[in-house]
Amino acid sequence: SAIKIEPRFLYNGDLKASWYFVPGLIGSIVTLVGTLVSAATILRERDLGTMDQLLMTPAAVWEILVAKVIPLFTLLMADILIGIFLSHLFFQIPLGANFIWFLVASAFYTCISIGAGILLGTLCRSQRQAQLCSFFINIPMIQLSGSVVPFESMPPFMQFLSSLDPLRYYTLLARSVLLKGTGIDVIWPYLLILLAYAIVIMGFSINRFRRQLA
Repeated sequence: SAIKIEPRFLYNGDLKASWYFVPGLIGSIVTLVGTLVSAATILRERDLGTMDQLLMTPAAVWEILVAKVIPLFTLLMADILIGIFLSHLFFQIPLGANFIWFLVASAFYTCISIGAGILLGTLCRSQRQAQLCSFFINIPMIQLSGSVVPFESMPPFMQFLSSLDPLRYYTLLARSVLLKGTGIDVIWPYLLILLAYAIVIMGFSINRFRRQLA
């Protein structure tokens, strides 16, 4: 008898578009909110003159910065949790057996977006300028992340630029954990890349913030 070949899709058998787009959409929202809100927080303090008042208190510069970062970090992590559980409720997106690693990656990427926002706040002189400049950062990051356009369909040069995009690694990790249930033995390179980006971007932005206040 003739052999009949039947292709199967292992991790999204029904080819639901929402299962593909939602993990990338969550990363895009964190990128937009993290950069814009953190930049606006820094610039608003400067515009109102309250930053000078804070510097006159016994609090150190790092304590002031931590007090600004922790609420925003908590808010973004809460947004991620709400978004992923609503996606599970309405679109039946699986949470995966290793959901904890998704949360760890989300924490790393949240630090990246907040660090980029702080850096933007130190480079710009007004909130409007920061909003305009953010489009030149956020839009290319989202477009190159593979959350909208598949990585394989990009031209070679765009694929190279995409390999420098931290959102790409977050999107790949989110899809791997949520849809495939992969563990740390597979996703550890993505986690290390996100951690490295978080350390470099946060370190550079904090150092620049401290020098502006010195």
